Amino acid sequence: MILYKYLQPVRLDVLRHRRIRFTQPGDFNDPFEFRPQIEAATDDVRAYVEDNFEVLVDQLLERFHALTPILTDANVRNLLLSLKPMLPEVFRMVQTEELQLVAPAIDKLLSLNVGVLCLSEVRDSILMWGHYTDSHRGVVVGFDSTNPFFSKRGNDLDDFGFLRQVNYQLDRPQVKLTDTTSLAWFQTKSADWAYEKEWRIVRPLSEADRVDMNPSPVCLFEFAPDAVREIVVGMRAAPSLIQEIRDIAGTFPWAAVLKAREDPHRYGLLIEEFD
Repeated sequence: MILYKYLQPVRLDVLRHRRIRFTQPGDFNDPFEFRPQIEAATDDVRAYVEDNFEVLVDQLLERFHALTPILTDANVRNLLLSLKPMLPEVFRMVQTEELQLVAPAIDKLLSLNVGVLCLSEVRDSILMWGHYTDSHRGVVVGFDSTNPFFSKRGNDLDDFGFLRQVNYQLDRPQVKLTDTTSLAWFQTKSADWAYEKEWRIVRPLSEADRVDMNPSPVCLFEFAPDAVREIVVGMRAAPSLIQEIRDIAGTFPWAAVLKAREDPHRYGLLIEEFD
């Protein structure tokens, strides 16, 4: 399957340098992203956490050790275990009436540690061409979803490094603060976005190949030339961009170079061979 990334003209550096950004959750244009409905912990859950705290810490380290590249797992484990006496206060803070205060902290934690690459099943959405390519002036890059770039999962418990299909629904997903087995809220969006037919991959920012400051960190991940299978030029692309695409195309021998043009009979686009 080919999955598509819509890019503005200024983002042609994605092809020029073969590096693409994994965006921090805090930089997404939809403020509802990564904002699930957080449920308070029940008395039974509190008792379970207190009785099994060491086991839960070990499970967390097994799943998320990649997010702590500076400290060793042993150091992080000792740090977390030292927090056990604070559990009663933590549970008090996460009562239903206090959960609204927790959301900003979760946002900050996510943005410091993970990035998300969003792709689409479709290459001819006039809405996405309008929104994400500077009104049809940019390009759409088609990536081979079977390329190793999209298979960076460390083990079966690893929640990072593989493609997830986004679910669309009217209600926010419900998440319990004590649930360490599901990241469904990473792949759930409002039904208003269903036309995007999105897939996404989440990776730790510690794995980025390059970090630029602009002014906040822009975390870039390198991909191989064979990851690109299509380059679609927008119907309003400037001659200078078209020429640069011609120059770049030779570095992607597996990619078909195509051009979008206006369908004369319906509200849509036709994707044709590049002249």
